[in-house]
Amino acid sequence: MNDLNLRVAALKLCAHPKRFAELRDALVPLPNTWIAAPHDFVLQFAAAKSSAEQVQVVKDVFYGEQEQDHGDVARFLADLLLASPLKHAVRNQLTKLFSDNALAKQKATPHRRHSKEHLLEALQQSLGEMASSLAVITPPVSHERTNDVFVSANACLQNFPFGREALGKQVHRFAPLLTNALERYWADICDPTLELSPTRRNELYLYLQNALRFLVSLLAEWSDRLRLFEDQRFPGTANAVAQKVARHEDTPWDVRSIAGLLIGHLARFSGTFKAYVEDCSRPKAEQDVPVQMAALLVLRPVDYAENAAPALAILKTIVAVSEQKSTVTNLLVFLSKHLFIYSKSLGEMHAHLPDDQKLLYQRILAQLQVFALQNISSDTDSVRHMSSALLHQVLQHAQAAGQEELFQVVYRQFEDRAAYLNASCMALEQLVAVAGVSKSIENCPSLFGAIFPRHLGCEDCVDALFKAMMVSAHKTEPFAEWQSRWFGQLLAAIRVSEKRRQVIEELIAQAVQLEPTRLAQVLLPDARLPLSCKLAAILGVRQLSARRQNLLRGMKDEVEQALIGLDDHTRLLALRFLVETPRPSELLNADQMGAIELYVRHNANNPSAHLRQLGYGLLQKALKRVHFGLVEYRKSRTPASQEVLQFLIRLMRALAQNLFPSANYGRRWLSLRLLRDCVELSEMVGISFSELGIELPTEALMACLGDSYEHNKVLAAQLLERFQSHSLFKPDEMIELLLSLRPSDSATGAFQLQVYCKASQVQSELPTPAHGGTIHEPLTFRALQWCLQHLREGLRLAQLDLGEAAKLNPLYGLLFASRHLLQQLKLRELAKEPGWRQYIDELVTMCLAVSSVVLPVVSSASPEGHLPETCDQETDQPLTNVLDRQLSRAELLQVRTTPQMILLCAWRSSKEVCLILGELVQRAPLEEEEEQQQRRQGDFLLSRAQLEAIGEHFLQLLAETKHRGAFEQAYVGFTMLCRRFWHSESVRLNQLPGQWVDEAMAMVSGQEEWAGKGARLCATRRSAGMPFMLQALVCTELKLGTHATLYRCMHRLLEVCERRTAGAAGITARSHALNIMRALFRSSELAELVTEFMARGIQCALDGLLLAEEWAERNSATLLLAALVVRVFGVERARLETGELHVRNRMTGRIFFTRYPQLFDYFHAALQRESEQMDTGGRGSENASGKRRQAVQLEAMLLMLSRLYPSSLEGAESTLNLSEFVPFLIRICHSHDLMTREMAALVVANFVTQEQAQAEIRRIIVELKALQLRLKNPEAATKLNTNVLHGQLLLLLHLHRLVRWTRPSLTRMQLHTLAELAAPLLQHDACAFSALVEVMVAAMEDAVEPGLLDFQLLEQIGAVYLLDHREVQSRCQQLGISNRFHQIFGLHLHRLRGISQGIVLHIVEDLAEPIWALDELKVELWLYILLQRSLSEQHSLVSEQDIEHFEFSRDIRRYFETLSREQREEVGQELYESPAVRSSVLHMTKSSKNSCWSLQLAGRLAALQPLLRDPGLELNQLVQRCSEEHSIQQEAGLLLGLRRLIGESKILERKHWLPVLHYAQRLVHPGQPVYLRHQAAELCDLLARNHLRDQLGAGTADVDIELVGRFTGLVLLLLHDDAEWVRHRAVHLVCGAGLRRRSAAEQEQEQAARAPLILPSALTPDFLDTMICELNLDDFNMVQRLVDIIAEPFTSADAMELFDKQENNHYCERNHVLTELWDARGRAHPRARTPTLNGVSNK
Repeated sequence: MNDLNLRVAALKLCAHPKRFAELRDALVPLPNTWIAAPHDFVLQFAAAKSSAEQVQVVKDVFYGEQEQDHGDVARFLADLLLASPLKHAVRNQLTKLFSDNALAKQKATPHRRHSKEHLLEALQQSLGEMASSLAVITPPVSHERTNDVFVSANACLQNFPFGREALGKQVHRFAPLLTNALERYWADICDPTLELSPTRRNELYLYLQNALRFLVSLLAEWSDRLRLFEDQRFPGTANAVAQKVARHEDTPWDVRSIAGLLIGHLARFSGTFKAYVEDCSRPKAEQDVPVQMAALLVLRPVDYAENAAPALAILKTIVAVSEQKSTVTNLLVFLSKHLFIYSKSLGEMHAHLPDDQKLLYQRILAQLQVFALQNISSDTDSVRHMSSALLHQVLQHAQAAGQEELFQVVYRQFEDRAAYLNASCMALEQLVAVAGVSKSIENCPSLFGAIFPRHLGCEDCVDALFKAMMVSAHKTEPFAEWQSRWFGQLLAAIRVSEKRRQVIEELIAQAVQLEPTRLAQVLLPDARLPLSCKLAAILGVRQLSARRQNLLRGMKDEVEQALIGLDDHTRLLALRFLVETPRPSELLNADQMGAIELYVRHNANNPSAHLRQLGYGLLQKALKRVHFGLVEYRKSRTPASQEVLQFLIRLMRALAQNLFPSANYGRRWLSLRLLRDCVELSEMVGISFSELGIELPTEALMACLGDSYEHNKVLAAQLLERFQSHSLFKPDEMIELLLSLRPSDSATGAFQLQVYCKASQVQSELPTPAHGGTIHEPLTFRALQWCLQHLREGLRLAQLDLGEAAKLNPLYGLLFASRHLLQQLKLRELAKEPGWRQYIDELVTMCLAVSSVVLPVVSSASPEGHLPETCDQETDQPLTNVLDRQLSRAELLQVRTTPQMILLCAWRSSKEVCLILGELVQRAPLEEEEEQQQRRQGDFLLSRAQLEAIGEHFLQLLAETKHRGAFEQAYVGFTMLCRRFWHSESVRLNQLPGQWVDEAMAMVSGQEEWAGKGARLCATRRSAGMPFMLQALVCTELKLGTHATLYRCMHRLLEVCERRTAGAAGITARSHALNIMRALFRSSELAELVTEFMARGIQCALDGLLLAEEWAERNSATLLLAALVVRVFGVERARLETGELHVRNRMTGRIFFTRYPQLFDYFHAALQRESEQMDTGGRGSENASGKRRQAVQLEAMLLMLSRLYPSSLEGAESTLNLSEFVPFLIRICHSHDLMTREMAALVVANFVTQEQAQAEIRRIIVELKALQLRLKNPEAATKLNTNVLHGQLLLLLHLHRLVRWTRPSLTRMQLHTLAELAAPLLQHDACAFSALVEVMVAAMEDAVEPGLLDFQLLEQIGAVYLLDHREVQSRCQQLGISNRFHQIFGLHLHRLRGISQGIVLHIVEDLAEPIWALDELKVELWLYILLQRSLSEQHSLVSEQDIEHFEFSRDIRRYFETLSREQREEVGQELYESPAVRSSVLHMTKSSKNSCWSLQLAGRLAALQPLLRDPGLELNQLVQRCSEEHSIQQEAGLLLGLRRLIGESKILERKHWLPVLHYAQRLVHPGQPVYLRHQAAELCDLLARNHLRDQLGAGTADVDIELVGRFTGLVLLLLHDDAEWVRHRAVHLVCGAGLRRRSAAEQEQEQAARAPLILPSALTPDFLDTMICELNLDDFNMVQRLVDIIAEPFTSADAMELFDKQENNHYCERNHVLTELWDARGRAHPRARTPTLNGVSNK
């Protein structure tokens, strides 16, 4: 907020913060009187090139010895000071020089030194001349010049003693000028003939404010001097203007407040102060508030002896106004700020009052307290903060005066619940800060009786109060009492599950910080506290750091349990507790090392990127401590350091084992990084691998080179380069990968080739190049030549038949490998050898040739369908997905060439060519630069000709390419080239980007001389690569610190759009310009640099929507506007449940129009124009297309305005208020376009206050009353404008949602009017009738308090529901409108009548009638009510996830919320038992089987049936349905039915087990929705808790091996599901059903209902042991059969493809699961042998 305030403050001086910064850094021009001066110091200043140089010149001139014209120096500096902008460096420096300190530092000879008198005289003369310049009558001085003079002169009063003194002697010259200026400003503001724009009017108000402030300052400082000059107009005229300004309601509050202060100062100046105060104390209108408030502010302590009573009367009036206008936020902001200022002046008042008036002082404080307590919980931040500060100030004054009564007011408010809880808590918090804790506890017994026990940890205000009181009490209370009262309350709160644990933990940590030693002794032994609470307290207190070793030993089991627990927060806290220490050199002990290994073992596969990063950061801290241990090991080999070494060995082995096949991404990511860190750590210390004794995981790392993530490939390659001295890769296998069509294979081949080239020995040699080798990197050179040879072959084939080349040698793999190897080399070293120079020359030639071959494809009008002639074009070869798996050459020959294959070859080859050329230009030595630096001739890799060819190549690609992937990568390469050229020391190269910009701008703007080249540009696909070209040229210049290219481009592009040249060329030029601007506005590199162009960009986009003649331009304008909306309001976030925009995607009108003030005039004029056309009915010469374009522009404008909302400071400092748009928007609500009407009504509701909304509602009601009378006349009824009526009703709907029932009489009148109008309106327009009923429904929804609607009004409303339902349905069907609104209206009507039986009969009986149009509504309503009823039961069949799954509409949810608790229970029970509902449901279910007219309805019916008392379901029937095909919408209902019947049956027959398990296994497939997988877990839990024990305890002879195996495999799938909440539900299943082995401590915890929940990876072994060992199978074959059944979901062909690809399930690691299973088999039967992780993949 502070940054924002500073920004807005800057904007007051300038329209844009960047321009304000530029203004402060710009050169200060010479004052007009010195422009032709011949003095040396003037010439020196004029010659300065920067503001820094000007500052230095000023200092030199001041301190230097001027041989001539020494007397003119001070005058020049004074004129320069007053001519400099505020806050400018030159002005700041001159202000320092005109001071006593600067005079003391002079070293010049005495007769050339500056004296104070000399400087003051110079300042006086400058001020006098400045004032004289304003005295010119003809022609009058402009308002801008006048304002500049006043602002500059007023700045002399701000931290400038010399300026203050000089101004005091010239004050008589400024006072009359200020009076005249005030008259001129106010006359122009009030003159309607001037037709001022809103921004111009706002500027005049700013000038008026500056003049008023300056005059107030003069009166406050030098009122005595002002009385000496004879100008009788001064006080009278100034007072008259100030009176008008202060009472003018459209004037900003800041201006009115300063005008009020001027009135007060003038009253004191004129000697009429007492009469002025008495006049203000009389009752006044609301517009007099600024004058009355100023009367309080100008009072001095000595004035209260005579004016205390009037001051109290004024204060009462102000407080009364605040009560009446409690919804006007800008008024409250004004009052709270000024009352706080007033309260600070009351400290000395008490001493000046006589004893008989002491009571007045108390009453004044009491009135201030009333205001503070009323607004202390305001929704507006500034009001809330100011009210809190005001209350604190008042209580301080009351304490000093001994007025206990004001404290008792706060106590009574808290105890009597006279205000909201947050208001009472905030008030008590301020009281505690003043008076301490003891009295608050004594006077507020409910603190510990009800408030803290109930609300601590649930309400922020209670938490803040508790913290303030606890900290304050610690200073005064004995420790034992403090601990019992405060710490005991926290310990009690942490045990309540409903509390927010994190908040309580923060409070406990705060308490422990106050008493670290003693509270730790109380906290740690308490077994009832969660470990996270203890750890948070320990980690938050530095004093406990030294005791962590002892604490770890005492909590070892708890910490280890937390490291594998389900709670993420606790796991990270436990790891922090292990690795963090105040002394990084402290070695890890055995317990810590074991716990870290445990964490890595079970957390390495965490799929959460956030948790993975946090855990990795903490593990790096542990490795730093390992580093100190290794250093100690190298020195002395102590036992502790040897343990650290062994820990490192164990850790590296575990990490190597983690790289098994099918390891998920999280495990590979963490293991590779930690393994790299461990390797670097050992190398840093000097410990070799032989000393570590670790087997190198070369096979696993080689497999990691095939990882789908490139950063994992990079790490694996780096590790292999360290581990593997002898390369096992074979050239034949690598070239097969490089020639593969799959890009992932070619990347794998490139990384294999990298490792191959770094090896000291290779198993298979590459062919030797024909022209010899090189000294530098010979193996890499051989590999690159080998790739180049294959590239030549592929290029020859592509030139003959691109289709065949796309299959057999697609080029991009070899190009990628070449680029990848070159990235590993230092190109400057290569330039020294001819062999390398020749290779680079051949590579560049090859790249350009490849690009020319594929260019026809990527530049085709339709690259996706481009198929050149190929030899297999006419054959019957089958189509094959060539990217699904790697195909051999023989298989590829049998595959038909497709356009997709050719496009893949073309754009990826183009991508690699661009990246190779870009990286070469960026990194390689260039001929021109080497020549300029006079280095040895020939030490370069790229010649002048090659650079020109590469540059032209990039320009051609970006101009002509149509495929997005191709020109995006061309942009990357071109960016590298531009960056090198911008920074090049070669003049020619440095100038090339600028020339390209000029050429591009000429082509875009359609200049005649560039018309030919401009025709090459792509007019579709958002101008294809052209925006990327300009973006590269502009963004790469930023590193130089200049933005000239950006400004040049933006101004040129905006001019192209604003010029609106006619014809096809103009349309094309504007389309290109709009597309390029879109790219520049979206660029994150440009950040705030484009902000100053955004207002013009928005205008161009909106004008394009209205004026565009072709769809291409209109489409480009739409895209630009969308990009600007994102740039202004931020990236779109998820909307709120109510459908409103997220608050971060909205902005106050004050900030928006302060940043972009010119848009206010644009929007104002556009809305005014549109509203006038609405008034005239839209008649004119426009055709339908023009009207539609106009509606599109208006909708876009309304879309932007809908993201704005009024600021609490609306009208406080600016006249650019959103309320200015409201009159136009109200008329736009009558638009012919439905979307425009809806948006306009929404925007109006956003912009108005509650008072304005109520006034508008009254106006609409009056118009509707008049319409009701007109409808009685048949002739008038035929002229009904339904658009206007519908717009009024929409507006009424949104305004009601703002006002609701704050004025019950108004809402009742609204309902009465609408009810009377409903019947005649139905006959004329069903659309308007639906809008009318929706307004009534909105009012009825909010009527939840009893007594709001009387019987007579309910009867009138009921008449609407009594209208013929069939007629309503018929008329709605004619217009395609659902009549759902009418039935929702009926539901609320029966609710408001208050007869519970009537509600029940309507929902249960009436809706059960088989009337067509009610099926969707009644099924949704019944289902929602029954789900809520079941949810409230103790052992509920449903959960919140079920309710979310069915996505109930808002009107149904809202209706249920309006029912009382008793009504909900009664309706739910009646629905549950109703035979009519059951009959209706069964009938609809039967009908849906024959012809399902709605899948959603069928699904809801299937879910509704099991929730009835007698659902009519049989288990056999449901089990049979499990194996049948049905829609996915019906799965939820089938599961509910199964769970209910299985739960009700005491035993599940064996014949049902396997079908149910097969069905559940089908549901847990990763491709199923998460909800269904979670429901499968719920079904398994039900089976495990109630029926599985019978099977496990059946004995060896009777146990069903297949049943147990299927169930176990199913639970394993759930434990390794991709969704975290499904995995957690499976953990609850296993732990809750007793399906894991438990230690004695865990059994005790389970008995205490605190069974620990651990991660699935840690739980899996215990679960498998339980399921296999509890059967006590002695026969190995039976054990093996059980294991095979369990493993089947992971070993089938489909499962291997599913899990190994890790597409639908990123978490499950098939090999790891199977290894755990075979380990459990080995523990169950000694004959079994467990394969390794790497051997599992072949099983």
